[in-house]
Amino acid sequence: MKIFFLSNKNSCRSQMAEAILRSYDKKLDICSAGLDPANHISPLAIEVLKEIGINLEQQVPEHYLKYKDIEFDYLITVGGGTVEELKVPPIKCKRKMHLGFHDPYKNSKTREEIKQKCREIRDEIKTEMDYFYYRILCDQ
Repeated sequence: MKIFFLSNKNSCRSQMAEAILRSYDKKLDICSAGLDPANHISPLAIEVLKEIGINLEQQVPEHYLKYKDIEFDYLITVGGGTVEELKVPPIKCKRKMHLGFHDPYKNSKTREEIKQKCREIRDEIKTEMDYFYYRILCDQ
């Protein structure tokens, strides 16, 4: 099963989704990338995943073109707004899903405020990945 998470920067939400899903099943082939990748993973994403026992420190943002020749079972876009706002490039996939998670950095002023929003989004992502893994992938 090949799963691809796509976001704008691949520094926070898509990285968290990839790491959380991978923690359920190491046999899954999971990748994540961005349309315009950042140059590093969000330190706060690393911190809030570490709080639930998931290590994100070794990950790096990738550009989606790295995966242009791979066909995925699932393309899952993550990010605020609608899938149309992401301007999803043509990626070979059998099924598409969009999970709208707010940007924790948008409209936040302090580090603690951003960190709290990252925790909330982490928990939302975990809920969605629980459903995706146990109700969709395991039922196939």
